[in-house]
Amino acid sequence: MPKYVVQIEAENILIEVDEVVAKRGFITFKCVEAEDAESAELTAVQMIRDDQELRPLVQNEVSDPPCMSMISIHEVESFDEVEGLGKIWYEMNPKRWWQFWRR
Repeated sequence: MPKYVVQIEAENILIEVDEVVAKRGFITFKCVEAEDAESAELTAVQMIRDDQELRPLVQNEVSDPPCMSMISIHEVESFDEVEGLGKIWYEMNPKRWWQFWRR
């Protein structure tokens, strides 16, 4: 079965970091075996939805859910060369340098 590395971006995730609840996003890579690229994308998204470490952190209301989108997908021969498949978190609305006085 073909192997794919799928890059996914998740946004609008309400979580607590350093005792501050704020909207964040992350980028992650998922290694997936699937029949085709479309199935690989769906499987990667489902893997994130089923992530048992992430689920308890998310505090979004049902009316304001997180959203995910695929950034890229690549078919690979093996997953041996793929390393560091964690999440890269970022602030959704970071302060700019000139807004240093705002909380």
